[in-house]
Parts: sequence; C-alpha cells; structure tokens
Amino acid sequence: MKLGDLDFRNNSIGFLRFFFAASVIWSHAYGLGGFGYDALNRLNINAPSIGLLAVGGFFVLSGFLITRSYETVTSPGRFLWHRFLRIFPAFWVCLFVTAFGFAPLAFFLTHGTLVRFLAESPSPWSYVTANSLLAMHQWGIGALLAGVPYPLVFNSSLWTLEYEFTCYLCVAALGIAGVIRRAPALIAGSAFALFFCYVFLLWRYGGHGMPNILAPLGLFVYFAAGSYAYIVRDRVPMRGWVAALCGAALIGTIPTRAFAFIAIPAICYLTLFAAVRLPFRGFDRRMDLSYGLYIYAFPVAQLLVLSGLAAHKLAAFGVLTFVIALSLAGTSWFFIEKPSLALKHRAFSLRQPSHSGGAL
Repeated sequence: MKLGDLDFRNNSIGFLRFFFAASVIWSHAYGLGGFGYDALNRLNINAPSIGLLAVGGFFVLSGFLITRSYETVTSPGRFLWHRFLRIFPAFWVCLFVTAFGFAPLAFFLTHGTLVRFLAESPSPWSYVTANSLLAMHQWGIGALLAGVPYPLVFNSSLWTLEYEFTCYLCVAALGIAGVIRRAPALIAGSAFALFFCYVFLLWRYGGHGMPNILAPLGLFVYFAAGSYAYIVRDRVPMRGWVAALCGAALIGTIPTRAFAFIAIPAICYLTLFAAVRLPFRGFDRRMDLSYGLYIYAFPVAQLLVLSGLAAHKLAAFGVLTFVIALSLAGTSWFFIEKPSLALKHRAFSLRQPSHSGGAL
C-alpha cells in the first residue's frame, strides 16, 4: 500500500488529531499540576516533550491536508478564506472566553470578589486585542495565576497557531509561484535544510536550552514533511516493517541524544502510516472536537490548579481537564466552528468538497 491509496473520505486522520490533542493535555498535566517533567522528559531531559511530539504529528497532518486543500480550490484567495474560517473565529472566541470567563473565575478564586477585576493591568480587553492576530503578545491578565506552578499564563497552547497559519501562507505563496506543481523538490530541500538546522540546535543547546525564537523550526519541518508527502504520495510506501522500525528507533533512542535525529522522521512516517492503516475511519465525520480540545484544555487546567483540584493524583487531574475541555470543545464546534465553516460556501462558489478533516 502507498500513501496515495489514502481514502480522503474515510480515513483515520480525525482520530489522530483528537489523539494528539489528548496527548498534549496529558503532557501539560505534569507541569501545570506541579508533577514535574512529563514522562518523556524524565527519561531524557534533552528530548522534546510528549506534547511537542504530538503537536508535530498535528503539523504533519496539516501539511498533508493543507497542500491538498490548496489543490482542491480554484484560487489562493478561496484557499486563504477557508483557512481563516478554520482558525480565527474559534480562536477569537477562545480569547474572549478566557478574558471574560476564565479570568473572572480566577480573580474570584483569588480575591473572593469581582470588584476591580476590569482594573487589572494588563487588562482582559488588551488580552483579546493584543493577541487577536494569532501572535501571542500578552499571556496573562494582571497578576492572576501568580501562585500556580506555571504562573501568569492563561493559555500557552495558543503559541503554535501563529506558526500553523504561517505555514498556510507559505503554501499559498508556493502555490502562486508554481512550486507545488512544477518544482516540488524545493519543498523537500527546504524540509531537509530546516531539519538539519533544528537537529544541530537541539544537539548544541539541548531540548530545554534552545533559544525560544528557534523552537518553531521543528514545527515547520513537520509541516513541510507532510506537505511533501502529499505531493509524492503515490511514491511513498506504507509498510508495516518500516513503521515497526521507526517505533523501535524512537523507543530505543529515548535515553540518548540520538533521539533528536530520530524523532522527526519517525513521527512523520508513523503519523502517515497510522492515517492509512488505523481502523478508526470517519472519526470526525459528524463533529471535529480536536481544535476546541486543544485551545481550551490549558486554561481549564490552570483554573483547576488554582481551585485546588489538581492536588490529587496526576491521572485524576488529567482526566478532569480532558472532560471539561471536551465539553467546551463540543460547544465550540457546534456554535462557532461548524457555522463558521459553512460561510465558505456563501462567500465563494466552490465544487463539492471531499471530507478530509480540519487542521490545527
């Protein structure tokens, strides 16, 4: 079987995206709840966290799906309109809910009153306006959350969305330039260049010492790999023995610095292999909760910590965060995301789209 055999109407991509979102919650539960480093970091302090690897899997699938999306629409403008509708409306609502839902709860839990909540500086209004274009310029509101293990930050998960949308813009630019159809090798060359730069930086600084401004390099590598995999999908074999080799290499190198070299190519192949071979078909056919789960879990966890509900076992804290965030994800899907996505057909006249899942 080859990657080109993937059925875009009936695949396991939706399940994988949901699984990755849940993995991010589990990874964050360690640090947010004060339980220390996550399980992978405890084995290798220089390795990316489980959450970062899960986000990498997101970006592989996004690169694959978004490149396909560009080919299925009739203009770059329509492509960007679709991408805008998938990311921005739910993101804006999340900012507003955080500033005027989670933050007042945090203020009340801290002070026992809501008096002078709006006088906090930086303010809840500036939290919405400063972050409205995806780039996160304000992480907190006043001095709220100062006493939790991950202080003064309401939603650290949102940092990846800026780079996700940047990848969309890159796909549009490459499409307009004709690179996707006429010179796909440039995408492969860019992915390899970014990969070696990223690995060098990990080797030089270690997973926790790398300058923050360079951290997104890994996400760009994952996305580029997924994008190139779509372009050459008819030449990418999906073999069980290759997947087993990738899994063995991942597990075997966890305690070593070689993990930095192995993680990205192994995660890329395993993600695409799972999309083709796993039996969880059409998981998000009726509703796609992965985006909402991803953007709401972090502030939910912070409020649980502030209220003292994270003082119990790690598993209980993670499960409670998941359940509450899942309910918010369902609300986001039915009242924000699904209605927003319906607007793409009103704004443009498009051929009937095939089901390929969303993108984070």
